[in-house]
Amino acid sequence: MQYKYETKKLPKSQIEIRVTIPAKELEPYLTKAIETLSSQTKIDGFRPGKVPLDILKKKVGEMKIYEEAAILAVEKSYTEIAIKEKFEPLGSPKIDFEKLAPDNDFIYKAIVDLMPEVKIGDFKSIKIKEKEINITDNDIEKVIEDLRKMRATETLENKKAAKGDKLEIDFDILRDNVAIDGGAQKKYPLVIGDGQFIPGFEENLVDLEANAEKEFELIFPEKYHNKNLAGKPAKFKVKVLAVYKRTLPELNDEFAKTLGLQTISDLKKQIVHNLEHEQQHKEEERVETELFDKIIDKSQVGDIPDTLVTSEAAKMVQELQSNVATQGLKFEDYLIHLNKTPEQLKLDFVPQALKRIKAALLTRAIFFKEKMEIAENEVDREIEAMSRYYQNNPEITKSLKTPEYRDYVKNMVGNRKVMEYLKTMCVERSEKNSKIEHKH
Repeated sequence: MQYKYETKKLPKSQIEIRVTIPAKELEPYLTKAIETLSSQTKIDGFRPGKVPLDILKKKVGEMKIYEEAAILAVEKSYTEIAIKEKFEPLGSPKIDFEKLAPDNDFIYKAIVDLMPEVKIGDFKSIKIKEKEINITDNDIEKVIEDLRKMRATETLENKKAAKGDKLEIDFDILRDNVAIDGGAQKKYPLVIGDGQFIPGFEENLVDLEANAEKEFELIFPEKYHNKNLAGKPAKFKVKVLAVYKRTLPELNDEFAKTLGLQTISDLKKQIVHNLEHEQQHKEEERVETELFDKIIDKSQVGDIPDTLVTSEAAKMVQELQSNVATQGLKFEDYLIHLNKTPEQLKLDFVPQALKRIKAALLTRAIFFKEKMEIAENEVDREIEAMSRYYQNNPEITKSLKTPEYRDYVKNMVGNRKVMEYLKTMCVERSEKNSKIEHKH
């Protein structure tokens, strides 16, 4: 196919391609469009694919045929141009038909988001020291105490509330005598001393009995998550509905058996194992974050398309929504608690989204620079492992066999290879941590 085109660079790693296809060059695509529409259009008295052109035009309209031909011509010409110009597009182009009419040249414009230019800095000079994992007796005791609290028995009593008691309360929060959004709760369970509320709130409930009411003022902490309340005074109106005395189970082998273990010694060993695993995971995340922060500082990444930033920020909102759901909370209530709309939350995520995109682009660039490869059997092993995990869910196991999921796994394996390479190059491992990792 013969055609002319011109390109123009746009801001934010975009490019505009303006293509002119002569009317004569569009004819083969008109023929294909007629064949396609003829086979898809049901007209009484004609078999699919055998509808005469004049009748087809009356049925679907001449412009419908030209639009179908234009789509085919765009697919062909745009792909050829992208290959010739060596573009690295991000997603599909935005196509605008500037001129499409019978017996006229077809002109269209494509706006394409391109892969930003990446210049990798001297990452091999980066050195990060891994922090040693250290589980203390206090860490173990805290977990044990939390487990005992989770299994505490509760008895409704006619008594004054004391530290350790569970209360059921109604409360309202007011600013300038006006109730704040999400500031009213009914039959709210609260254990005095657990520190669920801002400093001073639980202390004000000590010595109150059932049906007692109390008003008091407190100042929200300066670093409170809701910026509209941070550092500001508020009035609290509380009514105690019930007081429950909580009795914690004794710390003995019987308690360990309720947790599926035989002795307190076994319980403590399991807690140490779990805490080591948790700290190890957190330390891995810290090292990876610090490592990429330093690589980003040393590198140069071109302007990132707005569509990519918007997409990544939206993905982060979805991730947060899933995390909130796993905690048994409604996302709408969570947003009210933050005093934010979904769009405001998405905007808040933009700086973090930019950093994640840069990290992904640099990971990709390092993969190619270091000439890394992914064997097909590596991808097969990952998919087989996931298939075993979801063997009782036919819908998921079916999706694991799609080309899209295979590409996802390939990308995941590539990212892992780059991270392992960077850690080998830049991270000073702790001997103690390595032993813990090997033990787990």
